[in-house]
Amino acid sequence: MSLESARLPETTRLATLGLVADCLRVLGVLPLIELRRRRTSLHAVAAVARGLGEARGARQPARRAGLKRVIGAIDRRLPDGGNCVRRALLEMALDRTAARERLFAGFRSGGGRKSGHAWLESDVDRSVYDAVITI
Repeated sequence: MSLESARLPETTRLATLGLVADCLRVLGVLPLIELRRRRTSLHAVAAVARGLGEARGARQPARRAGLKRVIGAIDRRLPDGGNCVRRALLEMALDRTAARERLFAGFRSGGGRKSGHAWLESDVDRSVYDAVITI
């Protein structure tokens, strides 16, 4: 096998570079978002995420879907096993279109694990909640 034939096609190399760049972007903004998420109100951290996202470019749907996959893959590997609020905030912080969407938080009475969920306006959540707030 020659060195030429062992090289990846250009589109594969570009996709790989995009994936690596998205991983670095997520890891770069994650500490700020996580610190704010834990120490301030949802409204305040959403404003921070929106501010960051407004400075970014708007992604085409396929690139945004790729970003969401990267965010999900990193989020699942964090010590708490993942958090829907963190995922939505990270997406807002890294994509202008997401930053301009409404953030929803739904809650079921009774509290406890899995009694709430957060999502962006473009995500479809058909679950039923007792209360939903919009930010």
